[in-house]
Amino acid sequence: MSARSSLVSLSLVAGLTLAACSSGGGADPFAGTWNLNAAKSTFVPAPGPANQVVKVSGTDQARTIGVDVTPTAGNAYHWEVSGAANADLPVKGDNPNADTYRFRRLNPTTIEASYRKGGRPTLTQTAVVSADGNTMTITGKGTNFAGLTVNTVAVYDKAPGT
Repeated sequence: MSARSSLVSLSLVAGLTLAACSSGGGADPFAGTWNLNAAKSTFVPAPGPANQVVKVSGTDQARTIGVDVTPTAGNAYHWEVSGAANADLPVKGDNPNADTYRFRRLNPTTIEASYRKGGRPTLTQTAVVSADGNTMTITGKGTNFAGLTVNTVAVYDKAPGT
């Protein structure tokens, strides 16, 4: 298992799950900049990234998500999506696990996302923002581009002021 395949699995778990949240009548708990807390996260397959930053903006009708990943070995990379909930959104950039992404809101602090590559499902995720709005936990499962089973729990801390 290469470090890149683990990181790509995590980046899917991290970035696109964030896409979904915007609740009516209040601030979107997912909007902002989120930094991976690797010490609180688990990555199967391992290792996880050395660093990952996820930026989320917009609403469920027009969401933008950007993911910057620094692997433990190899070159840093970026990917992003933009668009509305409940639609297949094209993935732009370097993400070998997905060429499309779809998200839906389950409740104001929880979303579900799915990824496809060549029309085949790869990963699913559930993202939950804590009651205080400072922590996001993303659980991801599925099969990555290398055919390995993914079972990841990624914990993110919200950047101050975002």
